[in-house]
Amino acid sequence: MKILKFNLLFILAAVIMLSCSSDDDFTPNNLDETENLHLVETFTDSGYILELFSEFRQLRVGYNPLYIRLTDADGVYVEDASLSWMPMMTMNMEGMTHEHSSPFSDIKKAEGKSTLFEGYIVFIMASDEPDHYWDLGIDFNVDSKSFTTNEKIYVVSTDSPYSKIYTSGIGNDGDDYMLAMVEPTDPIIGTNDMVVALFKMGEEHDFPIVNDYKIKVDPRMPGMGNHSAPGNEDMTQAEDGLYHGKVGFSMSGYWKINLILEDASGTVVKGEPVTEENEESSLHFKLEF
Repeated sequence: MKILKFNLLFILAAVIMLSCSSDDDFTPNNLDETENLHLVETFTDSGYILELFSEFRQLRVGYNPLYIRLTDADGVYVEDASLSWMPMMTMNMEGMTHEHSSPFSDIKKAEGKSTLFEGYIVFIMASDEPDHYWDLGIDFNVDSKSFTTNEKIYVVSTDSPYSKIYTSGIGNDGDDYMLAMVEPTDPIIGTNDMVVALFKMGEEHDFPIVNDYKIKVDPRMPGMGNHSAPGNEDMTQAEDGLYHGKVGFSMSGYWKINLILEDASGTVVKGEPVTEENEESSLHFKLEF
């Protein structure tokens, strides 16, 4: 009986020691909230590691929904921080250097996530190194201490014969408008939700959201007599600041989504209707599925 009691005490002590060892080895970073996201850039400053994730494999011209994960010098994910960013394009042309930014959102805590922050950047042109390149500066504040990091980033073009998710143009009012397609990213035959981010050029680093406009939608299939499809609804601005509507596709293939931009008074400021004489609007997206 004494031997049995001794063995039980030994087993209990071993379990306690193993438990303590497991507690010591436990890391709070066993939670990975980046499933289905792609790491596109890593920044470092003062022992902090800042990882930039995207829903797409590369940063691209157009709308980029982005996520940030911040790790401190002890390897622990930072859950409470304030962050801001500034994308900056440097253009070297004939001995002259010109810099400009692009539209971007504030950075906020990602909804339903404890270790991620989120925002978006609309890149308005592709990298073309060494003469044209993007830098992304990110400022962050943790425990009342401020840090700054900056890295060169690479942005790929999205404009091809069958793809275009960003369009721009100078309106009849003299303003330079920029439109980036947010949805559909995975179009289907039938009616699709359509979402567009609309900005205009302010100062070099200022691209304000355009409020209370309307965007008319007219999808056409160039390879099939430029026919349209039912199920379209004009886009109007929602509480998220983006423009929401519907676009219809009657079959799979290559589509051009023609757009007409109207101001708050209903006056057309950019874009033209599609007719037999005019096959496309000066504002349009392209996709193939």
